[in-house]
Amino acid sequence: MVFDGPNKIHIEERSIPTPAPNEVLIRVAFTGICGSDLHGYTGKSGRRTPGMVMGHESSGWVCDVGSNSKKSLIGERVTFNPAISCVGTCGHGIENHCQELKVIGVDPKIQGAFADYISVPSNRLVALNGISFQLGACIEPMAVAVQAVRRSGLQPGESILISGGGMIGQCIAQVARAEGCTSVTISESMSSRRDFAGSLGFNTTTPERVSELPKFDKAFDAVGIDATAAATISAIKKGGTVCFVGLGLPSISVPLFEIVVAERNIIGSFAYTDEAFERARDLILDNKLTVQELIGQDTDFEGVATAFSDLASSKRTDLKVLMSTGAHEQN
Repeated sequence: MVFDGPNKIHIEERSIPTPAPNEVLIRVAFTGICGSDLHGYTGKSGRRTPGMVMGHESSGWVCDVGSNSKKSLIGERVTFNPAISCVGTCGHGIENHCQELKVIGVDPKIQGAFADYISVPSNRLVALNGISFQLGACIEPMAVAVQAVRRSGLQPGESILISGGGMIGQCIAQVARAEGCTSVTISESMSSRRDFAGSLGFNTTTPERVSELPKFDKAFDAVGIDATAAATISAIKKGGTVCFVGLGLPSISVPLFEIVVAERNIIGSFAYTDEAFERARDLILDNKLTVQELIGQDTDFEGVATAFSDLASSKRTDLKVLMSTGAHEQN
């Protein structure tokens, strides 16, 4: 599936990739449409380049290996951590702080997972350990949430607000609860997403009513636009922390007075460490997260372009849409 520019996608036939010596070839089962893919598709974020193949939330099985990779990996059911850091030459101490970080399906030079096959470095593989292919494709967004919760320094007993009840917002709520937070409120304009969050036991509100609520200890902006930034910053106590996760726009305005005078802390969270990615897998494996309910109706390969269009126009409101290649039915 090739991205041609804002609101344009086409499907073309290509040769099956040949894995490099340190790579493996994955037969793709499912790939999720990420919010960042959608923002790239519409052209709002500028984070996707015409001519590239997107897709970084995926699952499948190893069907071939490069000359330096273990042949015993063949047949292994896996997902992959799409963040590729250097071997340490840049001096980074944490994987996602690498100055040369590349993300599969985001970097235009690396083919993404909206395809039947994808080659990835063997050290990026994460075994599913019995998790279904569908849930395996959801490990990546849960890893984003694990990283954000850790970056915030969240402590059990603290109250939190999450601006945005899309996939990442819902994932943050679940991870926060799994890590001991019992007071979680999601601010979301879409009633169906509020209803879903409420069905899982989370508090919900609409964006216009956030200012009426008691101040929160910490908050997460899972949208990333001017309105959510302002509301989220103003909603926390003096000395509180807002963690920005969403990248709805490449640049936004923030209420500087509210930050400086109240000594509020503003931090960012991007991607995840290797350990956070595996922690997300393990939380799913231990049934500490409700994942299946997040997934809407699958789409086949030919329906991906329509799914992108419908999500962009809000004709579809699924929290997570997965592309199915159909290959898992034979494996």
